[in-house]
Amino acid sequence: MPKTKTLAKLPLLSLVLMGASGGAYAQATDAGQIASGEIGEIIVTAQRRSESSQKVPIAITALGATQLAASGIRDAKDLAVATPSLQTNDALGYFLPRLRGIGSTSTGPGIESAVASYIDNVYIAASPAAVFSFNNVERIEVLKGPQGTLFGRNATGGLINVITKDPSHVAGGEASISYGNYDIVSGSLYLTSGLTEDMAIDFAATGLHQGDGYGTNLFDGSDANKVDHQFNLRSKLLWTPGDNTEIRLSGDYSENAGNYPGVRDFTSTSPLFGPPTGGSVWDQNVNAANRYEFKGGGVTLRVNQDLGGVSLASITAYRKSKYFTLFDFDMTSTPALSLAQLQRDSQFSQELQLQSDPANTIKWVLGGYYFTAESEFAPSSLIIESALQGPDSPFFPITQIDTTGNQKTQSLAAYAQVTVPLGENTNLTGGLRYTHDERKLVDSDQFGFAGAIPLGSLLPPGDKDQQKNFSKLTWRASIDHSFNPDVMAYASYNRGFKSGGFNPGTPLEPAFLPETIDAFEIGMKATFFNRKVRLNPSLFYYKYSNIQVPFPTAGGALAVINGPSAKVWGLELDGEAAITNALRVTFGATYLHDRFGSFPGALVATPIATGGNVITFGEAAGNRLPFTSDFSSSLGANYRFELANDQEIVLHGDWSYNDGFYTDADNRRRQRAYHTVNASLGWSMNDGQVSVKIWGKNLANEEVLVLQTAAIYGSFASYAPPRTYGVTVGTKF
Repeated sequence: MPKTKTLAKLPLLSLVLMGASGGAYAQATDAGQIASGEIGEIIVTAQRRSESSQKVPIAITALGATQLAASGIRDAKDLAVATPSLQTNDALGYFLPRLRGIGSTSTGPGIESAVASYIDNVYIAASPAAVFSFNNVERIEVLKGPQGTLFGRNATGGLINVITKDPSHVAGGEASISYGNYDIVSGSLYLTSGLTEDMAIDFAATGLHQGDGYGTNLFDGSDANKVDHQFNLRSKLLWTPGDNTEIRLSGDYSENAGNYPGVRDFTSTSPLFGPPTGGSVWDQNVNAANRYEFKGGGVTLRVNQDLGGVSLASITAYRKSKYFTLFDFDMTSTPALSLAQLQRDSQFSQELQLQSDPANTIKWVLGGYYFTAESEFAPSSLIIESALQGPDSPFFPITQIDTTGNQKTQSLAAYAQVTVPLGENTNLTGGLRYTHDERKLVDSDQFGFAGAIPLGSLLPPGDKDQQKNFSKLTWRASIDHSFNPDVMAYASYNRGFKSGGFNPGTPLEPAFLPETIDAFEIGMKATFFNRKVRLNPSLFYYKYSNIQVPFPTAGGALAVINGPSAKVWGLELDGEAAITNALRVTFGATYLHDRFGSFPGALVATPIATGGNVITFGEAAGNRLPFTSDFSSSLGANYRFELANDQEIVLHGDWSYNDGFYTDADNRRRQRAYHTVNASLGWSMNDGQVSVKIWGKNLANEEVLVLQTAAIYGSFASYAPPRTYGVTVGTKF
């Protein structure tokens, strides 16, 4: 293994010394720059105003529509291929990203992620709703480190902000259809047109159907790890009733169903109720097949008004979703335990923002934010099957336990940030945000006989309704200095927090408190060799306190409690090099050193030879954080060459490396090091009016964990898709 790490790092570090990632070629705004072989400017809104990413004192990876398509990035779970410090985990359909080792490991109603997800600057609270397909995206910004001022809501690890295209008054669009192995058929459509002189609209749609599963359920021969159907619809209306007013009204709807990701026992371990599952890691051997169903969407109204010297923005949004999951809790063909959960989420947010004129020397922004949400189990049902229904069963005579939990959130925040020049080339930025959260919980656990006849609540009458408030002041301070127009250095200190809350699935447990993170960072953003090379290094140190971690209750369920502290420091490099007018290379690398502080109550899962685990508590001080690798890297290359008759061929390849990670705080189960290779060969003519692309993803067929957790009944595991390949035919008009 040490030899593998060394060989994997050498070529990447050599490229770091030469030049530099991040998908900037997809963001070039000047066709002349592309023709001359320069790296184009990247425009981002990381500070809530449009500006070059090279002038923003924040570590950012910005990916444009061109790179998203070339790299085969269809949704947020694919982003890790181009962002080395990002892990995109899928816990039974709950999206749990981690940035630089900071993320969440718990799920349930009202339990939000430490890496916040946004679409068009609207926060998405429900983890199952944070994954949607991309086909009308202008860019995706991955902001690294706590964003406790301008975005604020729970973004202790960072955030992923998807910015969609504005509709055009010029009628046009694009469409494509793909076919791949596992009988996967997918399609994409984007249309835009003007309605009147001051109004334009667009429509975006994607769909997918998988005919064969990545694996087989060995119990009955049915497909395992299969997406039955998935489609996403989105539309935006842009109205400019005057020179100083812009109104954007957008709506979206998503639906998917299937049994991916499948849950099985982790390799090299045995479940309690049966032998280890054979076959590939995408196979299962379960009597209760997995099932996932998601339906959700929302509507957003954004109004931008120029008031003369200042501008006002209002963002009003409502979102609603429903997520159902069913899986075999014992992971075997023995009819012992299964879990069925229905989670309903709704949220409303209103943000008002006042901002200085972009031409002002002193730049400032003032904002107010209101957020309310309701999330519930409706219900979560543990089903005790025939193997555990006898008089000797610890559950007897109970055959089903239903948990109905409703967590309500109301949040108010006010924030301000100002950037003041200190001389000609130096800027000082300071920001504050005050957040007040009110959390309420209404819960009711019930036993049931066959047919779910209720026996009554598990909760004492006085404990059913609970309420707790959490308030926090967070901040940002940074200083940046431009040595010349192409080289800027910065230093920053940020504090972020993730709100506390209740455990709807375990209502007898007390509320957990907020976690906080203090982040110190120095970095540089530079372009060299007549804008042929971009290199953005950063060095950071995190002090992470009161971390929210899972904890088993007496009944065997997992609750969230406040546990240890941790320290994380690391070095990150992003960059891009224009080797020739035709060849662009992007790459990134992240080295992390992460360790828990005192953690005497860490879960320790010790495998039993006959199956299952013994769960005890132990000291995890000095252990590494879950799903956090020491070293990760990415390398991408895009080569274009022109043919006669306005034809073009594009070769694209992406390679990413991860040296592995532990999946639990006890550091007993580990994902080995792996390489991910994606590649495509495309042909087009007449500026994309007709195109054909042959593509492949995970060409090395690596087995990569997206979920692993240990319980009494065994160690659960789910894996990212295996090798896939196919062909896409498209048109632009």
